[in-house]
Amino acid sequence: MRIELSTDDLWTLSEDRTSVRLSVPPLQVGGLKELLWVNVDFDSDMVDEMIAHLTVLRSQMLPAPPQAGERN
Repeated sequence: MRIELSTDDLWTLSEDRTSVRLSVPPLQVGGLKELLWVNVDFDSDMVDEMIAHLTVLRSQMLPAPPQAGERN
């Protein structure tokens, strides 16, 4: 499912500035009558690990560089 939200709405810094919270929009989960609200808190070490891992994944999303002799 693609989520259309601003990153400002998805991520917030805690009042004590020790964690960030990911708040996804309410989800409809099979058979449940009420929507499921999901909030996940991450400490600074986890944020650093996520940034490092996402940087690697992001680099893999780019088009492959042209091979020698190929035209752009």
